[in-house]
Formats: sequence, C-alpha cells, structure tokens
Amino acid sequence: MGTGASPLAVALVVLTVAAPRLAAQDKPPAPPEPPSPAAAGKPSSDALAQEAEGKPNQPEKEKKPPSPWSGHVAAGFNFTKGNSDIRTFNASLVLVYDPHTRNVVKADAFYILAYESGASTVDRTSAHLRDERALAPRWFVFADAQYLKDRFKRIDYLVTPNAGVGYRLLKSEARQLDVDAGAGAVFERDAPGQRTSGGALRAGEAFTWKISKTAVLSNRAFAVWKLGNRNDAYYHVDVGLAAAIADHFELKVALIDEYKRRPPDPTVKRNDLAGIVSVGFTF
Repeated sequence: MGTGASPLAVALVVLTVAAPRLAAQDKPPAPPEPPSPAAAGKPSSDALAQEAEGKPNQPEKEKKPPSPWSGHVAAGFNFTKGNSDIRTFNASLVLVYDPHTRNVVKADAFYILAYESGASTVDRTSAHLRDERALAPRWFVFADAQYLKDRFKRIDYLVTPNAGVGYRLLKSEARQLDVDAGAGAVFERDAPGQRTSGGALRAGEAFTWKISKTAVLSNRAFAVWKLGNRNDAYYHVDVGLAAAIADHFELKVALIDEYKRRPPDPTVKRNDLAGIVSVGFTF
C-alpha cells in the first residue's frame, strides 16, 4: 500500500460528510403550527387588504352648514287677585339672520298690555330693525330703525331711522359689549294729532354675558335726541336674565324702562317701568 490514500478511505470520508445532508433532505417537512385561539377569529393582514380592495369606498357624510336663522318667541302672563286685581300680558319676538359673513340683520318686537281693576293701564308696542356690517374685528357700521306706539303716553307713533358706526369694547366667547353712535331722523305723531319731524342723534350700547351654558344676562340701552329740541329725547333701558329649562325652552325675567323727556300731555308721567316674566321657545 503506497503513501497516497486508498480509494476506499476516500469513499468513507465522502459518505461521512454527505450522509447528514442527505438525511435532512429526505426528512418530511414539519406540519404548520395551529393558530392560537386569540388570533383564530382575526383575519390576516393579507385578508384585510384584499377585503378593503374589494369594498367600494364609502363617501363621508357631509356636515350640514349651520342655519343662518336663529331667534326666539316668548309670551308671559302675570296676575294678582284679592286686594288688587292686576293682569299683565306680554309677548316678544327676536330674529337674527347671520350668514356667517360680515353682515348681520337683527329684528325684535315687544308688546305689553296690563289691566288694573278692569281698566287698561299699559298698552305699548315697540319694534326694532338693525343691519350691521363688520369693517374690522371690532369696528362695524349699522343702519337702524326704531318704532314705538304707547297709548298711555299718547304717542301714536315714534319712528327713528338712523345710521352710524360702532365699536366692540369686549369680544369673547362669554362676554360682548358694543357701543355705537349715529345720526338720522325722527318722525312723531301724538294722540291730539300733532306731527313733528326733523333730525336726530342716537347713542346706544348692548351687552351680553353667558354666565353658564344655560344662563345669559343681557342689557341694552339707547337714547334719541331731537336736533330741533335737545330737551325732547327718548330713552330706553332693558335688562334680562334668561335660563334654559328644557331643550329649546327658556325662562326669562326682564326689567324694561321707557322714558320720554317731553310727553305730548304734561299730565302724563315721563317714565314707565315694567317687570316681566315669560317662557320662550328658541330656534
């Protein structure tokens, strides 16, 4: 036997090295592990992707824009019985048109009728129309018209159209305070039939305070002076507190003061003060 390795030894070496690899190739593959109970009910990511591709895209529901109209209508009835017999009825209407632009239109009307011992003591109607246009975050211009009819002040009508400029001293989610000043005209007819007209100056303020999510305190005041006679002026002040009592319903308590500097009849009192309670529907 020579110094080189014999063919038999070489074959044994080759078989020793290749045998494990051949055995591994001949071994059947292991069965797949069953899915866990927690993952059994969950579809795979591939299945979810295929399902998403197969479903048509669902369009998102479009949000309806808020209505530009808002306001409330209210009515109240108060009475006393016994030593005094007093009955009071009041009704009010407020409309606001706000298309969420620079322009806002507001309108309101109020009526009060009172009887004492069967005789009428208060019979007053007022209405107000206002158009505001914002010039800047706090500055605005306005056109305004006020109407008043008061039987016991012997005013058949008092109409004051005017225009001017205003400024918002406070402007936040909870509080807003506006002041304004303008000029225009005044038309008045008194019960005896006397008519007067001429220029007029106006100044006013309006304040609202959202005390809570359900309660709002409001105040409005204005004055109109006749240019021909500065002593002849008309003043209005009202303060109210409204609280929600149910969906779209609110209870309001208000105090309204009307003052006419020179009533048509000197025997007529200049000042009229009324306290009202009403239930209203908001929309």
